[in-house]
Amino acid sequence: MDLTDIKKLRIKAGMSQSELAKKAGVSQAHIAKIETGKVDPRFSTVKRILECLQEEEKDHCTKYMTPTIYHVETDDTAADAGRMMSEKAVSQLVVTHDDQIVGLITERDLLKFSGRLSEVMANEVMSDSPPVVSKTASSEVVKELLLEFPAVVVMDGKNPIGIITKSDMIESE
Repeated sequence: MDLTDIKKLRIKAGMSQSELAKKAGVSQAHIAKIETGKVDPRFSTVKRILECLQEEEKDHCTKYMTPTIYHVETDDTAADAGRMMSEKAVSQLVVTHDDQIVGLITERDLLKFSGRLSEVMANEVMSDSPPVVSKTASSEVVKELLLEFPAVVVMDGKNPIGIITKSDMIESE
């Protein structure tokens, strides 16, 4: 590999010189000099840069997620959930209680209570909680989960940062 290939790898990963420099712990100017062959970097620097590019190239699930997670509380009515799903053009909503995900409401769940949506609460209509994955989970892991569940929540530690649905994965193809 020629060091000028770093530029091709960086562009393929969709990173700017500044982003790569920050991740690798070097200056943007140093990245520019390496890419143009104007400097002969230490092996440890090249290794760090390549590790950053390889990590960025991985097919993490965050590439497919929708960062906005629409939700209702357990004590909202099923009619509220239906209205929100219609307004936001989504096919499912996360159900929360005290900022914790406790369930999921899908269009199918609402159909079961058709005609009585204003009489029942979200916690009576909801299905089990969707599975959660780390933000570094592979798309393959998420695809397998989506074969069994309507959605997967993406977490950064204990914080939900996005949701992936079947249509998100299909649209990315």
